Amino acid sequence: MGISDEELRAKYDIPVEMNDAVVAYIRFFQTDAREHFSKWLTRSTRYIPMMRKVLEREGLPLDTVYLAMIESGFSAYAYSFAKAAGPWQFVVGTSRRYGLLTDFWVDERRDPYKSTIAASKYLKELKARFHGDWYLAWAGYNAGEGKISRAIRKEKTTDFWRMMGRGRTLRAETKHYVPKLIAAALIAKHPERFGFHVDYDQPRDFEEVRVPDATDLHVVAKAAGIAFEELRDLNPELRRFCTPPGGYTLRLPQAKRESFLAEYEKLDAKDRLSFTEHRVEKGEPLGKIARAYGVTEAAILRTNGIRSYRQIKPGRMLVIPMAGASRGMLAGSQLEDRRARGRMQLRAAPPDPAPAAKRVPGTLYTVKAGDTLWTIAAKFSTTVDKLRKLNGLSGRRARALQVGQTIAVRES
Repeated sequence: MGISDEELRAKYDIPVEMNDAVVAYIRFFQTDAREHFSKWLTRSTRYIPMMRKVLEREGLPLDTVYLAMIESGFSAYAYSFAKAAGPWQFVVGTSRRYGLLTDFWVDERRDPYKSTIAASKYLKELKARFHGDWYLAWAGYNAGEGKISRAIRKEKTTDFWRMMGRGRTLRAETKHYVPKLIAAALIAKHPERFGFHVDYDQPRDFEEVRVPDATDLHVVAKAAGIAFEELRDLNPELRRFCTPPGGYTLRLPQAKRESFLAEYEKLDAKDRLSFTEHRVEKGEPLGKIARAYGVTEAAILRTNGIRSYRQIKPGRMLVIPMAGASRGMLAGSQLEDRRARGRMQLRAAPPDPAPAAKRVPGTLYTVKAGDTLWTIAAKFSTTVDKLRKLNGLSGRRARALQVGQTIAVRES
């Protein structure tokens, strides 16, 4: 390849050496994997500037960034057969050890910034465990620290290259991991020298803005004057078409924050969508769910990216859009009560008088079409649980509000 050992040591801050295994991977990237590697190079500049700042702050070599290259090709949406996700390919168990949240709303393994912090902490621990040997630390990142420790005991060596040439102590994937990383770093820092001519993406420059409640990303994109896809690309950790309940910090393109805030304030309440969650029960059709929340079936399908009714199965969590919902209505105890409110439905008033509410002195409210205990609770700044206790509503009575029914909403 025409690169001397002195040149390697001068240009890289990670241990880089040239041997047959590394040369084989350079050839592989230049031939069979050329198209994929070219895409990795193109994407690399989206995240490398930010990642290197994190690595430097955490005290890691800056060229460690190329580990993310071989893990994911610098794709925030990369997902493996082993269920690892994000640019640094964390599995859920390991990601939680380093503070990354994965739930119904977000998957922080896909957050380029937060996952880089987590990867830095993990790599520092691996390096310390293997007495400063980066090759063993990288192998541990791939296989798990326990497997590398067992391999060291079995092979009676801490020399990765000797370990690589022996038996089946290490999986083939782990044996190839280190030379693959070295080859990727060699090419990425000198692409033209290896026959790659790259049209690099621009770095993802952004500024942050706090949005209330569970806010529709389509509304945010429109107010910011950007494409929905651009907003999603800057916030890849979001798993739904909205932000989580309780307020959330979003990334917007550089210089878009102030214009977004100005446009968002102009929106009518009905155009500021908020959301709640609903877990589908056995035998519960979509139409029933839609009626319970006063929304259309089409709105639920669109919000959840569902194309077929067959995708709606018992146990599935749905995001329900609530037009004009007030700020804060999903917080605290009301969010905890989502399962109760999720089962409520509205029935037409029967010919006979509606059942009377439990007689409690205080403010009364007459149920209207489209009301649920949840929407009533939000209107009067109370909770579903308090309404149920105040009116003696439990079982079927809690799920069967009727138009014209009078309920107490506040004690005197």
